[in-house]
Amino acid sequence: MHHEVWRDAAVPWRLHLVRIDLSSSELTLFATAEDERGARPSDYADDVGAQIAINGDAFAVAGYVPRGLAIGDGEPWSTTEDDAASGFVRFGRVAERTQAAILEPEDVLDASDLPASTQGVVSGRPLLVRAGHATAQFDCGDAVAIPCVRAPRTAVALSADGNTMWLAVVDGWQAASLGMTCAELAAFLDARGVHDALALDGGGASSLVLGAGVVSAPSDGAERTVANHLAIRYGALTPGQVVGFIRERDVFDTGANLPGALATLDDGRTDTVGADGMFNFPGVSPRLACVTASLAGYRTETRCAQVIGGELNYASIALYPNSDFPDAGPGGPDAATIDGGVTGDGGVSGDGGGAMVGDGGDPGPTGCCSSGGSTSGGLLLGVALGLRRRRRPRDGAPR
Repeated sequence: MHHEVWRDAAVPWRLHLVRIDLSSSELTLFATAEDERGARPSDYADDVGAQIAINGDAFAVAGYVPRGLAIGDGEPWSTTEDDAASGFVRFGRVAERTQAAILEPEDVLDASDLPASTQGVVSGRPLLVRAGHATAQFDCGDAVAIPCVRAPRTAVALSADGNTMWLAVVDGWQAASLGMTCAELAAFLDARGVHDALALDGGGASSLVLGAGVVSAPSDGAERTVANHLAIRYGALTPGQVVGFIRERDVFDTGANLPGALATLDDGRTDTVGADGMFNFPGVSPRLACVTASLAGYRTETRCAQVIGGELNYASIALYPNSDFPDAGPGGPDAATIDGGVTGDGGVSGDGGGAMVGDGGDPGPTGCCSSGGSTSGGLLLGVALGLRRRRRPRDGAPR
């Protein structure tokens, strides 16, 4: 993480720019959960143990409701949705790094359309840079973004390869820094080589927390409480352990182990199960981790689980013989699926829209099972509807 301060004495304006390497395995990004709304950025940073925090989306003061879609701790806010005026930045950990993307305002999406790995979403407007080109025209009548007057501003940007994120906070409405128009900020970020950039809330809400406190100069003279935030923490993550059984048709059948089946974690590690049918991947960083099971004569299946640091995380997988699919063949249209992607005992097909993750129902090490799954005709369906992800503790440890 690298912090720079830029100034133009002729206007004048002052801009704080933070550059972040998203490929680092020791970075954790946070977006505000619904029950954490209405905090100052510095308080939110303290809550999650982050070294960097900025304000998020423009919002309605009554109830601190963001104008666009908001997701925090993997859960969509019940009071928000995407619309044609708002774009958003989404992020989540995949394997040992953070992946992020900026979605354009015209792409109106539901939270269920996003990849299952999505942990946070912060919305904003307008789009400042699109596909490597600064936006040329802005709606000067937009009373929320006030794009055509010099003002305090906050923005988030990404590189074309997704490896770099920039956070920009412009001081404004004060003698030392009048602020920037959206066009001026767009040109500045375009010159830094960003691929996409999105403006977040501006005006008195704009503030940057770095290290021990606020390093920007909010126009009110102090931070405002805002609806949501984007925060980054750097530091070693407490790893978890991903374990599970690979069994024929039913993960709860202790007599259906499949010795020789290969389990492959999404970071490339593999484990061939023995007579007990169990695979074990220690040292997995907190994230949505996916395990793929394969064995000659069986259809390959994938199961994903949210890894909780310091805990055993189960991702048992049922494999079905190719003979179960006589008409279409393995993986054909006869394959059992529900809700556009939930298969087996709660596993996720791919990382696209509609995929749900079940975090209950796995058998423990002795083969005894907890509640959360059900069987029908020999096929175990861990239906994820109604299941909620476990929240990270208030001390900020990632969950």
